[in-house]
Amino acid sequence: MQIQQEIKQGTITVFITRYSGIIIGLIVNSVLARLLSPSEFGIVGVVTVFISFFNILSDIGLGVAIVQNQSLSNKDVSDIFKLSVFLSVGLAISFAALSYAIAWFYQNEVYIAISKLLAINVLFSALTVVPKSLLIKAKSFKAIGTVEVCISLITGVLAIAMAQSDWSYYAIIWRSIISSIFVFVFFYYFSGLKLTHGFSLGGARKIARYSMHQFAFNFINYFSRNLDNILIGKYMGSQSLGIYNQAYQLMMYPISNLTHVITPVLHPILAKFQDNTNVIFTEYLKVVKVLTLIGIPISIFIYFSSEEIIYLVLGERWGEVAPILKILSISIWVQMISSSAGAIFQATGRTDLLFKLGLASASVLIAAIMMGTLYFKSLSITAYSLVASFLISFVLIFFVLMRYIFHKPAMTFFRVVASHFDSAFALIAALWFNTHYANFQIVDFKSALVSLFVKAAVSIVIFSIFNFRLIKRYLPGRPQLT
Repeated sequence: MQIQQEIKQGTITVFITRYSGIIIGLIVNSVLARLLSPSEFGIVGVVTVFISFFNILSDIGLGVAIVQNQSLSNKDVSDIFKLSVFLSVGLAISFAALSYAIAWFYQNEVYIAISKLLAINVLFSALTVVPKSLLIKAKSFKAIGTVEVCISLITGVLAIAMAQSDWSYYAIIWRSIISSIFVFVFFYYFSGLKLTHGFSLGGARKIARYSMHQFAFNFINYFSRNLDNILIGKYMGSQSLGIYNQAYQLMMYPISNLTHVITPVLHPILAKFQDNTNVIFTEYLKVVKVLTLIGIPISIFIYFSSEEIIYLVLGERWGEVAPILKILSISIWVQMISSSAGAIFQATGRTDLLFKLGLASASVLIAAIMMGTLYFKSLSITAYSLVASFLISFVLIFFVLMRYIFHKPAMTFFRVVASHFDSAFALIAALWFNTHYANFQIVDFKSALVSLFVKAAVSIVIFSIFNFRLIKRYLPGRPQLT
């Protein structure tokens, strides 16, 4: 019961702060999409790929290793932070130097100035790794969420003001820089990190094996997850990259902001039971049930509502994003469940197995991306290829997790997921009928809003019918059965 209570309390806290951030992010992105062009978003998207890579280098697996290891002393943590300072400065200088290579590769000198500015972002993002990990380990989810939401709001308003003043893509860039500085300052303050005299590698050695496997996984995962952006930007242009990026980001909203409501809580809590996989299995299966229950309806709803979502969130001139979002939405429920598995490999101390799975999944994903971008040179085929690779990885990840971590039949897991397919088929049928026979024409903001509202109402009704047993306890005035 104590485990369930900790997970529940942590999840509620993360849910509130995360969804506050989602609302702010959607509003800011919606306004910026009406002020900036797809090409301008594409230019920033190119550099963001490299920023993500340097963020992986800055972590080198330190974050999750600090959370996992229960024996680190204050001196160990202080030494690890000092090591991260040296690493952060080196990475910032390296990123600034890389600006010339980026400009040469994409044949656009604008990337020189942009990359040099974003070296500041690299520096402070790297410095944040240790303080944030300490907050996660202490389960200070409220402090983390409050800081991130407040900074997101402040920098979002600033970015909109700059875009209105014709700062172009620099509005997004300065938002990123200022955000990274503020996040570091506040996380460092709230973490209670205390620096001690001297320096040694003793703390780093304690977490080296665990952290290096995690880093190797992150490294492989980065290339497989960002190769599409690199190749689309190079061979299809910034316009296509801007369209693809918006579709991918909207697809990732429910994945990162629903799954990550639960998974950040799992690792620090379940790490205490790393020697008792039966406890972890029992608690994780409950998480899978929730993610499946939520993820499948969301995936179906977005598939049938992509046109309305794009019109309302981005505006009329972003219509080319809708078909790409529609394709990518097929994989939302799969990715939501798959994204939660990493916390279990971490909590059980099997980052080595996580790395091997990362290699296998990356191979499938890279092949899919290269087929869509280099051979077919089509955003739609790239999206379909990605969906297929996500499905293959999903089966592989949970087969390995069940067999080699929990030592249970893989069908135990897949039956939990399949138990929701009846409601999925009913929702697909209802939304298909609504789409083909309701005759809603998306001609303006009002018609898009009405159409989205109707589809949302249909989805809620179908969900309620199939899950009435779960929601009836929350109905007002219903007598309690004894």
